[in-house]
Amino acid sequence: MNRCKRVKRLLSRYLDQEVNDKEVIFVREHLAGCPFCSEEYAGLLRIKRLFAAKERKALPADYLVSRLRDRIAASRQEEERFSLVSGMARLSLRLIPVPVTVIAISLLFMALTLQQRASEFSIEEHILSGDPTTIETAARVILQRAN
Repeated sequence: MNRCKRVKRLLSRYLDQEVNDKEVIFVREHLAGCPFCSEEYAGLLRIKRLFAAKERKALPADYLVSRLRDRIAASRQEEERFSLVSGMARLSLRLIPVPVTVIAISLLFMALTLQQRASEFSIEEHILSGDPTTIETAARVILQRAN
């Protein structure tokens, strides 16, 4: 089993003929007697032949330079997009007081309107209650509506 581990470490180098004579003899003897390592060697050999049969395409001379330029351009576009977003964030911070003020004024207006309606309801309730309405009561109600 220990020999199998050693051979498996040497198989790739053996295929590429990067082992010394002693290691070549060791690998050949082991492959002749071990079906598991022989099967692995055969699989690696098939893969190597498959890649050797493939046509190699040459890249253009400026391929890496053009890829680098493309990445730089993409990075700049991302930075510009980020700066646009941060610029919008700064603008929104400047504009936040405007909607807050509008909301505050709207709430104040609604509160005043509700208070006026409450006064109107109190007049109606007073009349509907059956209590005698005097001039003094009417004046008090009118003065409350004016405040």
